[in-house]
Amino acid sequence: MSFFSESNLPGIGQKISCTTHSKEKAVIIIHHDGKREFYIMDKEGEPKASIRLSDEEARRLGGFLSGIMYKPKAVENLELALEGFRIDWYKLDETSSVIGKKLGGLGIRKKTQISIIAVLRDDDFMPNPSSDFIFQTGDTCVVIGKPEQFASFLELIR
Repeated sequence: MSFFSESNLPGIGQKISCTTHSKEKAVIIIHHDGKREFYIMDKEGEPKASIRLSDEEARRLGGFLSGIMYKPKAVENLELALEGFRIDWYKLDETSSVIGKKLGGLGIRKKTQISIIAVLRDDDFMPNPSSDFIFQTGDTCVVIGKPEQFASFLELIR
């Protein structure tokens, strides 16, 4: 699994950091003018390689990476398996009704038909949290379900 985080860079744009499933790190800086800087980081967090892309170059490269031009067979099979389902991310703030509560005691799956498949907390990625998992402010829940079920899930967590 990979982990992404975003942060604003005042006066510059947006910074997206990524740690891949193989523990490699990359940083993308998107400038307000559309220019992109892409950095591959070493283990100490220093750039070991970088490229700069114009807005058009970045969008074309993004198209290739996202599978617009070529879709691997494994992705086609996954899309068929997930047809009719949606995966989404929800960050919990201090007003969420689930803060400080155990996942197992909430009955989220039973009440909403939505499953929490992972939680991001700071730099930690926790796939398939156990029933003893306790929610904290700032947790990001990665959830899966049918689109029409998300309203009841949001009502439960807010």
